[in-house]
Amino acid sequence: MDPNDLISFSDAAREIGCSRTTLYRAADDGRLNDVEVGGRRMLLKDEAWEEFEPRLKGARVRKLSDEDESE
Repeated sequence: MDPNDLISFSDAAREIGCSRTTLYRAADDGRLNDVEVGGRRMLLKDEAWEEFEPRLKGARVRKLSDEDESE
């Protein structure tokens, strides 16, 4: 496995624009693939990563969107 094929959950969250919790949940339910490296979970930048779209992008984003719709 090439180290360039791995990304931390924190870096992935910033890159995608969602929370780490969303990514952990996606890894736990099989939508994303992860491995443990030195006791730390890392995401694999594979086909699942390339196709991944978070279902929701955080409560703050939803709250702002809801406020915009009510105006």
